[in-house]
Amino acid sequence: MELQILGSVAPFCRLDKNCPGFLVTDGLNKILLDCGPGVPRLIDMETMLENLNVIITHLHKDHYGGLLELGYASHVYHNLGYLKQKINIYIPKEYKISADLYDYNYLINFGEEQYFDLKIYNEYNCNRNLKIGDINISFKKTKHNITSYAIKLEYNGYKLCYSGDTGYDESLCEIFSNADLLICESTFLRGQHQKGNNHLYAYEAAKLAKLSNVKQLMLTHFWPTIDKKLYRKEAREIFKNTIVAEEGKKLILK
Repeated sequence: MELQILGSVAPFCRLDKNCPGFLVTDGLNKILLDCGPGVPRLIDMETMLENLNVIITHLHKDHYGGLLELGYASHVYHNLGYLKQKINIYIPKEYKISADLYDYNYLINFGEEQYFDLKIYNEYNCNRNLKIGDINISFKKTKHNITSYAIKLEYNGYKLCYSGDTGYDESLCEIFSNADLLICESTFLRGQHQKGNNHLYAYEAAKLAKLSNVKQLMLTHFWPTIDKKLYRKEAREIFKNTIVAEEGKKLILK
């Protein structure tokens, strides 16, 4: 498998930094974890749309906003005869009756100018049977202000975990346990004010990595104007094998 980082900041793009997006490739199959604004800038539309599967962790715009561009591109490429198979889009079912329900209704009524196959998921109907190519996929609900999931990909003995958005919750160690790579949000640094428990500090991401006995931690979901080195420095005080997500970087997963 190969991992390509397409976006690492939130809640807005800045300069060469995009909102969240991580592309995992296994042969012909491609799995994009989140598709935030800016992510399509790094997608090679001519080669990457076929056999593409997009899993959205939750319905906040910084995690799905790139679907607007991706949808129209798929529509155009299909009409030109270059895209034969619909892009699979997995979105979580939103149960809360709140303003965030608008995002759910928006996506399930996305319009005709797209070549998408929309699939609604929750952790109960996917944990045992979601498989894309040779990659097994499972989910765990996280602490966030709307329905949100962490994701685990398993392939040929390799385990990749992605936190999505979450507050501090040691029960996540169940899904992160012994991961080869944990991609974990780290929105805040010590001293920054956080209202509620919807996101992690860098040191909290490191604590979860250590408790979960993961091999490597990749921090993401940075505030766009803060130097990523500061997040890495804070996390390495607790978990040494910490790196930061950088747009365009590719990793071979084995």
